[in-house]
Amino acid sequence: MKHIIKATYTDQEFRQIIREEVQAVLNAIPGMPTIEIDEPLITVEQAAEKLNLVKGTLYNMVSQNKIPYYKSGKKVLFKWSELEKWLVAVDGK
Repeated sequence: MKHIIKATYTDQEFRQIIREEVQAVLNAIPGMPTIEIDEPLITVEQAAEKLNLVKGTLYNMVSQNKIPYYKSGKKVLFKWSELEKWLVAVDGK
């Protein structure tokens, strides 16, 4: 027998529930790195400014897979937390 539960959520509450469920499913996949869905992605311009690099240098690093990045269509995006970890690793070499 199926039960139907009706509830009222704000847009923000509903989005948070979906975000948590998607994150739980993704994190349950064996071998999948733990991800934080809530972290916003930053643009090439923002990353270049934070890293004190020219955009062209950043694009070169992306094309050579020397820096962690994401693609959305043709757009290159970054997570600041991953860039911070990358900086620590690069400084340690």
